[in-house]
Amino acid sequence: MATKKLREIVAKQVSMAIGLTEEQILPLINFSQLMLNKRCGGELSVSVKSLNHIQNPGQVLSDSELIKYAGKVAAKITHPGKYIENIAIDSTHISFKIKPSRFVEYVLGEINSAGQQYGIPRSNEPKKKVIIEYSSPNIAKPFHAGHLRSTVIGQFLTNLHKLLGHQVTSINYLGDWGTQFGILAAGLKKQNQTVFSTRSLFDVYVAANSEAEVNAQFKIKAREIFRKMEDGDEEILSLWREIRDQSVSDYSHTYKRLGIKFDEYSGESKYRQSAQDLTNQLKETNILQKAINGTDIIDLSPDGSMSKFVTLARSDGTSLYITRDLAAAIERFKRYEFDNMYYVVDKSQADHFSGLFQTLSKIGHDWSDRCHHLSFGRVLGMSTRKGNVVFLEDIIEEAKLHMLQNMRASKNTKKFESEVDEEHVAETLGVSAIIVQDFKFKLTSDYRFEWDRALQDNGNTGVFLQYTHARLSSICRKSGVSLNLDADTNLLLEEEAIQLVHHLALFEGAIQTAYTEKEACRIVNYLFKLCRLISIAYKVLRVEGTPTDLAEARLLLFNHSQDILSTGMKVLGLKPLNKM
Repeated sequence: MATKKLREIVAKQVSMAIGLTEEQILPLINFSQLMLNKRCGGELSVSVKSLNHIQNPGQVLSDSELIKYAGKVAAKITHPGKYIENIAIDSTHISFKIKPSRFVEYVLGEINSAGQQYGIPRSNEPKKKVIIEYSSPNIAKPFHAGHLRSTVIGQFLTNLHKLLGHQVTSINYLGDWGTQFGILAAGLKKQNQTVFSTRSLFDVYVAANSEAEVNAQFKIKAREIFRKMEDGDEEILSLWREIRDQSVSDYSHTYKRLGIKFDEYSGESKYRQSAQDLTNQLKETNILQKAINGTDIIDLSPDGSMSKFVTLARSDGTSLYITRDLAAAIERFKRYEFDNMYYVVDKSQADHFSGLFQTLSKIGHDWSDRCHHLSFGRVLGMSTRKGNVVFLEDIIEEAKLHMLQNMRASKNTKKFESEVDEEHVAETLGVSAIIVQDFKFKLTSDYRFEWDRALQDNGNTGVFLQYTHARLSSICRKSGVSLNLDADTNLLLEEEAIQLVHHLALFEGAIQTAYTEKEACRIVNYLFKLCRLISIAYKVLRVEGTPTDLAEARLLLFNHSQDILSTGMKVLGLKPLNKM
């Protein structure tokens, strides 16, 4: 935990005042969240309600009684020591203001010692085996903007779990099997099309799907094709392999632009045989029942009334998406023995995953409670000049062009440096803007994407994070001062420096909260405030042209700020820029 010694000092003071052990009090001590305009050094606080609960179990106090209780506790701390400047109380917290010089010394000293590990929560609990499935586009369809959230959220969760030391396997589970391919193949055959790209395949699929809705014979033909696929028809499978390879190649290009990497590419096709085997096994155990319409179903109702059930096979015997999902989950547990598996899929699929997890439990897999649906809302208003069908490649290209225009228009303002690879910087900024705009909101919220707001360099945006990181890099590069880890931090007495140091001390809390809640916005909001504090400090804490000892202390502060900003950005899936 950041500034462990300071927390132990406060715990000792409270322990002596009320007779509880330091071990009981230590978990209750946290850093206070400071307002930007609040003049204060480092501040730690103890929850009054939690403290009273431990000392007086079962006792419930009103706000006025809590204030009296807090006052009695504070009054007993008659010798706060050389580190605590003063003590304040209200109905929620007892707050301990640490003397600024001591506080700065401790925090920057801990960052020096921890290096790249600073802010990473430490736990004695064993590390977990985690599976994260995300992105999962359907082959023969371009990477749609609808897949954006699954992709960036899944990568964030992967990065966060790996940062905390867990053993993570990230899986891209392609939709590469099912009736939709039969519809596409029927459309290709009707148009006699043998040469195609992913975008042309999308056009064929849209037309074929429309025809399947009004033409019963066409729909029957599509189902026959899928039936042949499941039976191993080589002509159909050859076409399927060609389309799958083309799709994966196109997706890989988009993933590279987004900075996304997977440990494993998989797909529904991998489980077509095991899904059939599973269905056969369940028939033998009488768990699977035949419905009136000829489909194979499992009753999930608690009273056997069939009020809730899942269908595992159509009347013609072909498998369904959920059947292949069941087979995939079972195979993954056998292979990885995971502690948790997360499906990062939009909230419209809640019923599907509820049925999946209940079915796993129904057929005897007691590890089903390790499977979780991490749902999210929709992106609204994410369109380009190219039309209403929104492809992610177009979105990235649009963002890149916006940033190129901004960079070229700002050449004379010193906002952007002249000696940079404009194409690379513009694309990195555009991708950062897209990701951070997504992460500003709670995952389950729908949100409206706004181009102008996302691409600003002076608001709460990905561009602002990148600009601040590049500015810090520029300070370290151009100041003419060498980084000295033993710099005299007692010289950092300005309020702007103390505010910034205090926020650095909150980094571990932001990481821990993001992990507990599975919410990227916790880190994003932390980084936004960090960048605002850096901007304020930058105007006051000059490095260049300052006496060496003071310049070294300020440079050390900015260097540590850059390291923490960089760590946070990388967890989000951004590539920090050193020049722009």
